[in-house]
Amino acid sequence: MIRAFSAVVFGCMLVTAGQGAYAQGGYPNVDRPFVLGPGDTVQLLNRIVVDRAPGQRGARLDVHYSTRIPASDAAARAEQADRIALLVGAEASKLGARKLTVSICETRACAETREPPRSWYAYERGIGGVWSRRP
Repeated sequence: MIRAFSAVVFGCMLVTAGQGAYAQGGYPNVDRPFVLGPGDTVQLLNRIVVDRAPGQRGARLDVHYSTRIPASDAAARAEQADRIALLVGAEASKLGARKLTVSICETRACAETREPPRSWYAYERGIGGVWSRRP
């Protein structure tokens, strides 16, 4: 139940925060803390909808965030990205997205989309709407 509530709050937060930022034209366009669970909070930075890029079937949702997990702990970062993808997946499905990327920004330039994220995880929506990480 907490997870479902978090997904609803997250979706509303992304939509409202993203709309304001798009009107202002700047990044980061969300820039708010988001609690994934006890002791697990990330800073959501950007929500970007890419509608049918070249060679892409359907829309894609990109989410950038920052984390306190050190870059040296790749397994913990991947697990955290998977948790974010579960929550963001519901929003991405509503948008009709077939793909989702969850990216970690470690610099202000990345948060402002002036440089690419150094770590990212790609997910694809499969049968039954289940999101799975692509290798």
